[in-house]
Amino acid sequence: MRVLVFETSKDRAKLITDLLDDYRYKIFVNYNGEQALSAVREIKPSLIIVNANVRPDSGLTLLEKIKQDARLKKIPVILISSFNSTEIMAKVKKYPNVDYLVEPFKIKNFRHIVERWINFRSLFVS
Repeated sequence: MRVLVFETSKDRAKLITDLLDDYRYKIFVNYNGEQALSAVREIKPSLIIVNANVRPDSGLTLLEKIKQDARLKKIPVILISSFNSTEIMAKVKKYPNVDYLVEPFKIKNFRHIVERWINFRSLFVS
């Protein structure tokens, strides 16, 4: 299974990679949102994890672009933010297959969400 991570911080990217390493997922990290959609199309991930602060667009804009693309919209996305925003939550709820996590989050919860989406994707999405 392939997981694509859009992250601004190398430390957080390493943390996410380390957390998922136990599951033997193939992790791809992109440190900015440039050419994000082409990266998604090339890697064809089972799951995308996006930091809300990724640039040049925000993580929310990247999420919207992914969900508006017919070839990519079925890919589950986890949007991670360092602040709890009802505005972001409302926008995220418009899209299927999306979770919104606020930092700091419990490692157990993060792993559970990742596992759930990976299992969902492998069972129901072609």
